[in-house]
Amino acid sequence: MSLRLYADTVQEALDRADARHWTRQPPRSDRARTKYLLQQVKGDHDALATRLGTDSDTVFRILAGDPPTDDALRDAIERETLRLWQPHVRWRAHAAIMENDGQMTVSFRAWFGFTAAAGTTDDPRLRFLTLSLPSPHLKRLFRARHRNAPEAELHQLLSEALAASYFHRDGIPSALETVTLKRIDYLEFSY
Repeated sequence: MSLRLYADTVQEALDRADARHWTRQPPRSDRARTKYLLQQVKGDHDALATRLGTDSDTVFRILAGDPPTDDALRDAIERETLRLWQPHVRWRAHAAIMENDGQMTVSFRAWFGFTAAAGTTDDPRLRFLTLSLPSPHLKRLFRARHRNAPEAELHQLLSEALAASYFHRDGIPSALETVTLKRIDYLEFSY
């Protein structure tokens, strides 16, 4: 089972980008991943079932070797495994990037719009862009991720970072300040 490096949420895309820094690969089978997740919730089958959006009987069946019955459950198992795998390696990588004023590249396909001067078009358009995010925004994004900020906050921080990267030249703000990013269907970070 290969690991997909892109996502459609900021949180998941950050988790998938961290995969490049792991020192060991996460479990590959659904059974092994579920077993790992069960360890993370200290053996509480009901808590794991709630986290995965299923019932505890399904968790027991997966642990017994039956494959998940639907793709949504399989995706939830993979997403939770990636989110929790090697947290210390993840934090060390983030700290090294932040301390050294590192760069993050973001590629996305989404409806991208912005505020514009009167008389110009600022309607969101489906765009595929690859941009480098400036260091201060990278730090805010990582800090929010470390404290498990909600997706809406991560989305707002990403929009601000894209505005800074897309419109600012040499740190001087342009007249175009606010970016809207809607209906993301591809999002990938690399650092």
